[in-house]
Amino acid sequence: MAKQQQQRPQQAKKAAPAPARRSEKRESVFNTEGNNVLIFGRKNFIYMGAGLLLVLLGLALMSGGAMPDPLVWEPERIYSPMRITVAPMLMVAGFIVVVMGIFKKNSALEDNSQSAA
Repeated sequence: MAKQQQQRPQQAKKAAPAPARRSEKRESVFNTEGNNVLIFGRKNFIYMGAGLLLVLLGLALMSGGAMPDPLVWEPERIYSPMRITVAPMLMVAGFIVVVMGIFKKNSALEDNSQSAA
């Protein structure tokens, strides 16, 4: 039996097939053209900063202050319209302004892409 195994020619191991390559060139996410134009412009950062300030102002209004006397319960302080309605509305407005700042197109980026084309 051992002689029969020695007499068989050993089969060559097949190499694994090469991975398929994409024929189209993918655009890079990074700025590789050599220009110094950022994705977000000055107006974008102003919108995002203003939205962040609105969110922080809403959080500060929602937190309020401490009770002057810990033995006396004052529901008008806890359930005031400032804490229940105004502060959450400011926070939602702040989030909307931040999202607007993110999605607003940068005019310098548009100008650069038009001049390159």
